[in-house]
Amino acid sequence: MTKKRLIRDLKWGFQYFPYYQMRIECDGFHGWAALNELTDGEYIYWDFFEKAGKVPVAGKGMCWLTLIPDGKKHSMTAMFMKNGNVSAWYIDVIHSVMIDEDGVLAFMDQYLDVMLTTSGDVLVEDKDELDAAYRSGEFTDEQYEGALLEGQRIIDEWGRDVQATELMCKEMLSYVRTRVNDQPLTVFLDIDGVLNIYQPDLEVQTILPYAGENICELIHKMKAKVVVISTHRLGGINWDILLEFFKCNNIYDVDITPYGEEYHSRTEEINAYLQMHPNIARYVILDDCFQDDYSCDQKLREHLVFVDALKGLQKQDIIKACEILNRQIAV
Repeated sequence: MTKKRLIRDLKWGFQYFPYYQMRIECDGFHGWAALNELTDGEYIYWDFFEKAGKVPVAGKGMCWLTLIPDGKKHSMTAMFMKNGNVSAWYIDVIHSVMIDEDGVLAFMDQYLDVMLTTSGDVLVEDKDELDAAYRSGEFTDEQYEGALLEGQRIIDEWGRDVQATELMCKEMLSYVRTRVNDQPLTVFLDIDGVLNIYQPDLEVQTILPYAGENICELIHKMKAKVVVISTHRLGGINWDILLEFFKCNNIYDVDITPYGEEYHSRTEEINAYLQMHPNIARYVILDDCFQDDYSCDQKLREHLVFVDALKGLQKQDIIKACEILNRQIAV
């Protein structure tokens, strides 16, 4: 058996897109759900379906919703297109569900898979791998027969009426997104030393082109909210430059941390903002740590990406920021 992680980092490289997982307890479904929002990337197609023909399975604007119902031995992934319809389902026969050390939901795959389309295609895949595992002694007679039986159950439950299956998946996607939207991904953003190379003798601090591209990539790819923590948020020409930069790059969900005599450090301002917005659980701090090194607050430090003030925001900083934003995945 092989382990599959629902953040899809091992094969598909989805770990730099927004990822969410949660328990669902409602009338229509009891079990685990995971959502991969594909905010970038070239389209990938499967073209081996007899009825549906060529269908998109990944690409910018699509999403994957994975449902693992309680008491069942399968994991169903619905691949949603931009228009909100399902292009295909990939359903794994599984042995067990687990939470990895980093908190990501995973399952042990029993090789056998069923693929469905809304056009009525039903394909059973990788039975040869299941047979090989059985012959090698990896599976007992009971496990082998159980996997085959689960494959047939999948076809009976989900493949007989794909319109009903699609409707159920759409309802679950709406439910998951409603819960996700209540807890926005958030980037606490410093300016000097992050979007520019700070030069105190200059009145106007210019945003570095590559740093600007990097922050835009992070914000758009992760669908994140921006909270500015720089002293420039108090106003002035550099604040005007930043607001114009956000506007020109279609970044509109922008806020600032509180300020006043009652706050003695940047960490206090960030903590105050988090207390005012208790729905924010997944966040990252981009800071050159010139004003505050966060050493007094271990929790905030775990969310910190330390940016080299002599270089500004780099690609590796964005990669680390994505990893932090996807690390706190409980909704």
